Amino acid sequence: MTTRTVMIPAYNEQDIIRAILAAIWPQVDLLIVVEDGSTDDTRRQILDWAQGKTGVYFVSSPVKQGQSAALKRGYALVSELLRRGLLQPDDPVLEMDSDGQHDPRYITPLFEFWQRASADIVLARRDFAGYPAYKLVGNWGLTLINSLLTGQRFHDAVSNFRVASARARSDLLRYYTGYRYSGSFEANIIFAGLGYTTDNSFLVHVPLYRTGARARDGWHIVWVGLQAWYRVRARRPDPGVEAFVQETLADLVLPIGANWGARR
Repeated sequence: MTTRTVMIPAYNEQDIIRAILAAIWPQVDLLIVVEDGSTDDTRRQILDWAQGKTGVYFVSSPVKQGQSAALKRGYALVSELLRRGLLQPDDPVLEMDSDGQHDPRYITPLFEFWQRASADIVLARRDFAGYPAYKLVGNWGLTLINSLLTGQRFHDAVSNFRVASARARSDLLRYYTGYRYSGSFEANIIFAGLGYTTDNSFLVHVPLYRTGARARDGWHIVWVGLQAWYRVRARRPDPGVEAFVQETLADLVLPIGANWGARR
């Protein structure tokens, strides 16, 4: 039986995190939450919501490391769950944002679309409702470069609303750096370099626009992507992956002890 997992990073989302988690929960078997050193009440809100629930894996970072780094910690946890046999290689894992830009009502349709798709990975394509013109231009540029570097057709390369197998997530971890906002752009390049194909046609509505990356972050994203392109083609994985997994596990708050293998 397929195990459906959602992985979500969270930073300073005390006002909405419980509602987001509550909307996700009925649609999944396992839930991975990576709290990224929040300075508000996000950590306690997550712990309170998770009280009495099995199948919730909660990593809490002592300091902020950034969204892409938080995703990397999620990949590390997926890799560990795979190693322990709690996830199977072909089990789907969906990553999404916790700030309200990714609507949880698309979770089940995305899982179902992934099961039917001929591609290995499904990356949602946003409708960019309410986005300013400069963001649209920036996304167009990054998406064009991503398409050229991967040899695959993208419409929205930096969506971060993605379904991929647990095996693909574990493979990604071996080459992924997770610098600032580079996450989706870098992941697309690594996946393609490892032979995975991505379908970027599933359109989703963005309920709200929230500022984040700045114009100069685009250059950082491209630079990180070029480095990833070289690493994966030269087959130079990160030798520190196992140490990173252990560092992530050291910050695992939930589950506790013998509950590691518990599912819903």
